[in-house]
Amino acid sequence: MDELTIRRIPFEFPEDIEPHWNAAKPEWSHMVNGASLVMPYLEPYLIQSVRAGMKQIEDPELKAVASDYCGQEGQHFRQHKRFNDLLADKGYPELRELEDRMTEGYRRITEKHSLRFHLAYAAGFESMALVIGHWLVRDREYLFGGSDPRVASLILWHFVEEIEHKNAALDVYNAVCPGYFYRLFGLFYASFHVIALSRRAYRSMLRKDGLWTKPSSRLRLWKEVTRFLALVLPHMLRCSVPGHDPRKIEDPQWVVDWVQAYRDGQGSVPILDTQNLAAPLGEPRPA
Repeated sequence: MDELTIRRIPFEFPEDIEPHWNAAKPEWSHMVNGASLVMPYLEPYLIQSVRAGMKQIEDPELKAVASDYCGQEGQHFRQHKRFNDLLADKGYPELRELEDRMTEGYRRITEKHSLRFHLAYAAGFESMALVIGHWLVRDREYLFGGSDPRVASLILWHFVEEIEHKNAALDVYNAVCPGYFYRLFGLFYASFHVIALSRRAYRSMLRKDGLWTKPSSRLRLWKEVTRFLALVLPHMLRCSVPGHDPRKIEDPQWVVDWVQAYRDGQGSVPILDTQNLAAPLGEPRPA
């Protein structure tokens, strides 16, 4: 899907949303919460990197796609910031310190490294995000079944769009500073950097809950982490081959259906029925 849609979706985050939004899987809830905490710092950096690359691109079609990519990422981090503020206000004020540290960390990365590094990081992260998107969609019943539909809808909206703009950052990298080995470096650097930041956040929340030191909770956490790595790492290796082209990775039918449901709803997000995620998407309604 080269044509991108910037969806300005006003998700609601009322006080009745709980940090353990998947009550049966508190460790998984916090893994997602930890990743969400990173987005308002990661994604502005990606936008800044791609916009800097756009200044060296003459192809109007690529510039248009890159601009729409930035528009989608801008919507992502704004919605995640609102969700993250809810988490902090619902008993995790220590997350504010982690946010300050991420602000400083991305500031140092921006100042220290070259445009080539920034674009390789952006392309690398988007390669991982594509893989994660396929995983979340494929295993949505296991991961989101019985969970708060508002949070599930937020996360899956985000990753529908990660799948939708799967080639944008890589196309900018290839147009400005192509090179296989630096792209490979960017894939693994960005992926493990974001994973480390997410882990720092979910560890903080699990500690606050008193779960981090409980053997049973730690076993459940390792089950989810191992499952994530077992599914994601092989896909990342496939993204590592020379000549990797995300366009060759077929979009899941559920993503195609989601996009159509959004169009049919004239700009309303499909709110998921988390009691029956195998069912076809129902009528879209405002978030």
